[in-house]
Amino acid sequence: MIDSSICNVSPAEIDCSGPWLIHPETPAEKLIPSFKKHGQLVPVLAVQESGRTLLIAGRTRVSAASMLGMDVLVRYIDASDDISKIVLHLEENATRLMDDSLKLDVVRYFSTRVDASELAKTVAPLLSIKPKSRDMQFWVDWMDLEPQYDEFLKLGHIPLAAVSVLSKLNGDEREALRRFFEKLSWSRSNAVNFLTWLYETSRRESKAVSELLAAPEFESAGESESPKDAVARFCKAAKELRYPKLSELEKMHNKIVSEICAGTKWRVEPVGSFETGEVMIQTRFKNREMMQKAMADLESIAKFSGWEDLFELGRDK
Repeated sequence: MIDSSICNVSPAEIDCSGPWLIHPETPAEKLIPSFKKHGQLVPVLAVQESGRTLLIAGRTRVSAASMLGMDVLVRYIDASDDISKIVLHLEENATRLMDDSLKLDVVRYFSTRVDASELAKTVAPLLSIKPKSRDMQFWVDWMDLEPQYDEFLKLGHIPLAAVSVLSKLNGDEREALRRFFEKLSWSRSNAVNFLTWLYETSRRESKAVSELLAAPEFESAGESESPKDAVARFCKAAKELRYPKLSELEKMHNKIVSEICAGTKWRVEPVGSFETGEVMIQTRFKNREMMQKAMADLESIAKFSGWEDLFELGRDK
């Protein structure tokens, strides 16, 4: 049993390199004024192993004490294995925010130390996630991805939910997709849709994802193309592959609408996916003058002959 009394230890004698120290160290300079005025109010946590003092929590306090030439107040605790160490580290830092990058480090740490069948049950409480939740399954599935995808997640280039599709692809397919996430940041909906449409098309047509991506529409973004526009282009191309008939109807719809509504602020959109032949027309205004202009425009566009063509779209699909 470890004596839990508080001891004074030189900062140089404290090993702060343990892999269980998942939370990043905050700037020690913020603690300096408090240390000068009050001293170290809260001891750090550490364990003794083979004559060494291994830090469990409190790197910033150790750094601040070192800067000031002070000893560190250390409370020794029982933590004989790597799992116990990180659990105590996380519990000590429970009030700190944990983003996906940090959660990834936690799950990766455990994935090399516990059986896959135990991963969700062990890690979920530490991440405040239900063990059988969809998010926890995402983390478990992510452990099978290549290390490059870890980097994309940490950079915010790809959302965690993308693993719902990535996990269905083989290594070669994921390799072919890497270039889309190296420099572009994708929202959850765009990433999942893009990957889903490619996956479903490849299975339907018995073509490799890399073969689908060889199309000109999937060429990498040029210098003149914004990241947002590049993502939109890739999503559009993937959707057209997955739903060619629907995409053609949308093109025809947009062409007719551009003629009907030319010079006005009215918008016409299909209801559903052209199954009913119905459309929705809408506009916005913020004063009576704009309202009167919109009503006059509506009366004018109602006479346009293209409406019949619009209503017929999809009827024979």
